[in-house]
Amino acid sequence: MNLILIRHGETEWNKLGLCQGISDINLSEFGKIQASCLAESLKDSPIDFIYSSNLKRAYETASVIAEDHDLSVKVEDGFREMDQGDFEGQPFERIKQTHTELLQSWRADPANFRIPNGETLQEVQDRAYNALRNIYVNHCCKNVLIVSHNFTIITLLCKFQGESLKDFYKYKIKETSKHIIKFKNDSYIVELLNDTDHLSNIN
Repeated sequence: MNLILIRHGETEWNKLGLCQGISDINLSEFGKIQASCLAESLKDSPIDFIYSSNLKRAYETASVIAEDHDLSVKVEDGFREMDQGDFEGQPFERIKQTHTELLQSWRADPANFRIPNGETLQEVQDRAYNALRNIYVNHCCKNVLIVSHNFTIITLLCKFQGESLKDFYKYKIKETSKHIIKFKNDSYIVELLNDTDHLSNIN
């Protein structure tokens, strides 16, 4: 299976620096432009199936891509963003200032640390990877595009690269970035990472 893994476009909360998680925020106007540029860059790429998380910002991004390929978008809850519990809706700067100890605990054990009333990174990786494995079983010889989210994509990349979730800090997943992964015999080859060349004319 050939996989194109995409992060959604910008939202107003991204622009304002607010923790988003599973809060269901639409694309901003600039996010829609990003999605259009992304879709243009993919219009000649072979794509047989398109999947999205159940959150609006991912589904909207996927729908723009789908238009050029005459495909419907299949929703898969396993690809939603990490539930960030009590952090959701808070400015990142405030979180850094008021939750220093929690953030230190997260850095010490990111796989198992649970944001209050939220998820662990291990739980995110498990549900996203299980969803991906089910897609692989059904579409093992196809070209699949998935639109997901920052932390979800990071956990999958750690899986593909054989890395511990302790390494998740090194990944900075950009809006509408492309990642291309080839699956073969239960091995993964990351051929493209965090590509945003399609945004060069609007940034």
